[in-house]
Amino acid sequence: MKLFTVFLFFYIFLPRMAIADDQLVSGLVVSSVEQRIDDEEAPFDIYSSNKVHKCGGKPSNIYRVYSEYDQVALRRFQLALEALKGKFTLSVITDNCEGRVLKVKSLRLNR
Repeated sequence: MKLFTVFLFFYIFLPRMAIADDQLVSGLVVSSVEQRIDDEEAPFDIYSSNKVHKCGGKPSNIYRVYSEYDQVALRRFQLALEALKGKFTLSVITDNCEGRVLKVKSLRLNR
């Protein structure tokens, strides 16, 4: 019976706990886009005017987008830029904090 309980924990409950870390933030209004860091992952930051999180223990409006591939990074940056220019909103799925910045796993442009 103990073996069955351990099996249930590792194969059923543990994956669901990992999924719970991801959070959907919708209606993100982009106030600016910035790229400070120059490295192979080329992350860029999205500053919001309406959504604040508590990364680093203080209120922050900075969301950081990482991409492994150049083409993906370019498309994500274009989506964020289009949201800024066209006054559209973004929906993002977030990951963990990185200092005072909330990391973004994916983003979607909304009308």
